[in-house]
Amino acid sequence: MIRAETSDLAEPVPRPSNRHASGSRRRPGFGADTSFRAAVREMEAVGLRVGAQPHAGSAPYGVLSGRTGSRFFLLPLRPRAVSAGALALVQPVRWMPRAIKDVASVGARLGLAPLLPHKVHVSGVGDLARMADAGARHGAFLTGTPGPHRKLSVQLMDDAGHIRAYAKVSLVPAVQVLLQREAQMLRLLAAMDLRSAWLPCVLRSEVRGDTAILATDAVRTPAARCLIDLDALHLDFLQELAARTASSWARSGASLLDEWNARLAQLGDALAPPWRQRLDRAMAVLAAEPPLIASRGLAHGDFTPVNCFRQDSRLCVFDWEYAGAAYPADHDLICLLDAVARLGGDAPAARAQALEQRLTGELGRSRNEANRRLIAFHCVQALRGAERQPSQADAELNWSGADEAARTLDALLARASAS
Repeated sequence: MIRAETSDLAEPVPRPSNRHASGSRRRPGFGADTSFRAAVREMEAVGLRVGAQPHAGSAPYGVLSGRTGSRFFLLPLRPRAVSAGALALVQPVRWMPRAIKDVASVGARLGLAPLLPHKVHVSGVGDLARMADAGARHGAFLTGTPGPHRKLSVQLMDDAGHIRAYAKVSLVPAVQVLLQREAQMLRLLAAMDLRSAWLPCVLRSEVRGDTAILATDAVRTPAARCLIDLDALHLDFLQELAARTASSWARSGASLLDEWNARLAQLGDALAPPWRQRLDRAMAVLAAEPPLIASRGLAHGDFTPVNCFRQDSRLCVFDWEYAGAAYPADHDLICLLDAVARLGGDAPAARAQALEQRLTGELGRSRNEANRRLIAFHCVQALRGAERQPSQADAELNWSGADEAARTLDALLARASAS
């Protein structure tokens, strides 16, 4: 681990004013964003220095905002090959951001990246890149999605812009546990030598002081893209993962319900009464036919389009920190289908009905299997969302997407009653 070197700047990144010259309000810039500043602290914890102005050994980085303005990319502005390669860190799934990225990639190859309006200056990247011992000398950074499990992600590249490794860094104890778990899972899966997908290999995993880092190898190229709908590659991978892990990881529906009810009880009064009633009702519905939700083996836990991509006719699957056994049948399949369905912008009830129909019509599940597994999926997502939140005295738990999740579960429970 590289020793932390706190920046000697009193203001490591700029704090733009929240007012235009006319006095009207505007959204705060990246320098005032709490997640951005937390990511800067993580960068400093692994020996980097981030400043608003050039300093000894620094290189300029452009700052790009994600679609929702909730996370930021720090992309090196030179050399051209590295600037173009850095855009592989940006993986949009909607068509318009994809088109914008294509234009940006052309601009980077033409040397236009320095024209980006927002910049910071970063030094120490070469030392961090060499830490992975993968032939890298440059890095691009993603501040992470705001929330209790936010972490810094780093794409490490060589002089030609080829991606050599990825790293994750966190100062948050709960996230450090996840990074250690991901390393354990990747080592376990490496021993299985899955044929249907490429998985990252651990290059470095350690916690020193208050900083955790996980570095893995990479096969991604700048041309790689996420698959934005279910593909045969996904199905082949999920089938092999279940078959290879069934003997050690498969769970009965009854044992899953016991664990979920225990987790629900641990939330106590912090869970709002409507949510407790909703989950109690869902557990009762699932308890009527536990075999419908019995798992077949290990689940990835966050199997979305942005956590896998096609490379040379093979699926590549990463971000294994949520992998485990406490998931219902078809959890990963539903996770992918749900993420794809959300791109359409349908209301929760309509999306729930469409997913049921897709599971039955396209994927051969019975109506009860589809409905109960969707209910179980959303119960697990709700439990994880609630458990991630820091406990606060006299405050009910709330998490991102809770209202939409409530409407979705209500629609599924209504369909269960009608079946």
